[in-house]
Amino acid sequence: MALVTDPERIRSVFLKYSTDSTHLTRQQYKLASLAISGYKPSKSMVERLYRDLEVGDAMDIQTFSSVQLEQAKLRSTSETLKQIFQTFDWSCNGFISKSDFLRAVNEVMPNFSGAEDLFEKADWDMDGRISWRDFVSLMGVS
Repeated sequence: MALVTDPERIRSVFLKYSTDSTHLTRQQYKLASLAISGYKPSKSMVERLYRDLEVGDAMDIQTFSSVQLEQAKLRSTSETLKQIFQTFDWSCNGFISKSDFLRAVNEVMPNFSGAEDLFEKADWDMDGRISWRDFVSLMGVS
């Protein structure tokens, strides 16, 4: 599903799911999020979001827009990282082997001498390959 960053589209979804046109309840938020991102957040995620944002039982349109735009940025970052990971995974097995990693780093930065150390740092479980979780940690994204 395409990322929705158009403020008018976000506003129209908000108005579609808000019964009073000013706020979204938690359930309305879940449905509006599904309409925008194709992903329905869990009850616990919504509870935590409402608590963290201190919006009480109802989220206004400005807060909803901010949340949706921030989530779109995170989804974009995740997709970019996934593409990079798949590019490094020349064996197409869901892992980056040490040889694949060294070859990729050498192609991108031929004069970089720290590739071996970087691989060791990324291979958290020391199994000789970098998993998706290892890669995301290496890139500094949680």
